[in-house]
Amino acid sequence: MRADALAAALGARLDGRPELELRGVAGLADAGPAELSFLANPRYRRQLRATGAGAVLLRSAPPAAERPGATLLLIDDPYAAFAKAAALLHPMAWPAPGVHPAAVVHPSAKVDGATVEALAFVGPGAVVGPGSWLEPGAVVAAGARVGAHCRLMAHSVVAAGCRLGDRVWLNPGAVVGGEGFGFAPTAAGHQKVPQLGVAEVEDDVEIGVHSAVDRAALPRQRTRVGAGSRLDNFVQVGHGAEVGPHNLLVAYSGLAGSARTGRGVVLAAKAAVMGHLEVGDGARLGAASLLLRDAQPGEALAGVPAVPHAAWLAQAAAAPTLHEELRALKARVAALEAAAPRPEPR
Repeated sequence: MRADALAAALGARLDGRPELELRGVAGLADAGPAELSFLANPRYRRQLRATGAGAVLLRSAPPAAERPGATLLLIDDPYAAFAKAAALLHPMAWPAPGVHPAAVVHPSAKVDGATVEALAFVGPGAVVGPGSWLEPGAVVAAGARVGAHCRLMAHSVVAAGCRLGDRVWLNPGAVVGGEGFGFAPTAAGHQKVPQLGVAEVEDDVEIGVHSAVDRAALPRQRTRVGAGSRLDNFVQVGHGAEVGPHNLLVAYSGLAGSARTGRGVVLAAKAAVMGHLEVGDGARLGAASLLLRDAQPGEALAGVPAVPHAAWLAQAAAAPTLHEELRALKARVAALEAAAPRPEPR
């Protein structure tokens, strides 16, 4: 793609050679003369001057002393533009519709213009929408529904009765509708509570490797992941929980049963939301934090238990001083005890 055509597609301002032909994307340190790179993090500015990239996406033109020999594409959000450019320069090859002879599709299932690869399984009464792609080992169980243009990668599962919207991607090993963690403690042991609800994933969601969205516990209830949300690898959504639209759940984060998040919520890596809590629109929970109360809209929280981010920063800053003061106090107490007269034995 010519640089001027790419700039037009991205809405960027071109500063350099319009006729430059770009054939791919790469990082600043690795890019060659036919590749596009980007600079969004100032930490990598030192690589800009020496880059061999043919073109670079930037927020603004650098000073002359830092300007690379590359053509510049100037845009407010270089990272988002780079993502779009990468899709344009590296278009994904989607397979033609068809059912592989080694796939298993139940006679009562409906597969409408989808691709079903070898060893994939589509159960009784299941529906797979047009343009969807089931990779080897993918499972769409009895009565499940998969919308249009979904991609179920190897060994991903849509369990019985559960539903995916359109353009949903399940990475390898992701499971929608597994058994919720429901057990009633008794004197004889842990009695399983049947998990009788379903799990639903709305449009334009991506669920990462080995992540789980459990089915709800009760009939006519559901576990839901809202439209446009992104779940990283090893994310857990407990039974009856609801993930709002356009959430970001980073690796190892999770919601316990019946917890709810609003729109645009971010859970950083290993962040946990306890059961039955509400997380308001736009709230953010820091890495390895534990939420034990409702979070208000827009609130930024961190720590165990999670507190407002500013308070957590103050606590973290004070910890070394408090540690030193405690050591000094212990030394003074030890000195006082050593100097104190000992009682005479009786």
